[in-house]
Amino acid sequence: MKKKEWLLVLAVLVLAGGMILWTLLNKGSGTTVQVYHGEEVVLEFDPEKDAIYDIEGDYGGLQIEVKDGSWHVINEECPNHICASMGWQDKDSLIPITCIPNNIIIIVSEAGE
Repeated sequence: MKKKEWLLVLAVLVLAGGMILWTLLNKGSGTTVQVYHGEEVVLEFDPEKDAIYDIEGDYGGLQIEVKDGSWHVINEECPNHICASMGWQDKDSLIPITCIPNNIIIIVSEAGE
């Protein structure tokens, strides 16, 4: 990988680590899931409500399917398809779904954050 790619991967990992730490330190009563594009929250959803959400990233689009309190990525436009291979996540997941080419992170959060 090129130096810029390593820096991007490192930045995403640091951001994801900070989000995990923040989530662990601020556990509350209600759970939501936040979808970040870069540093901006572009979607927040209740994992208990079944739905499919469309998100646009830097490389292309992706869909998030929510069903029975769990979610996963489907129909993503990126070269590696790693985010889709991360499988189903739920409210107890500590590792966020990360799509580096699209600059998207999907992480568990507490309601009202």
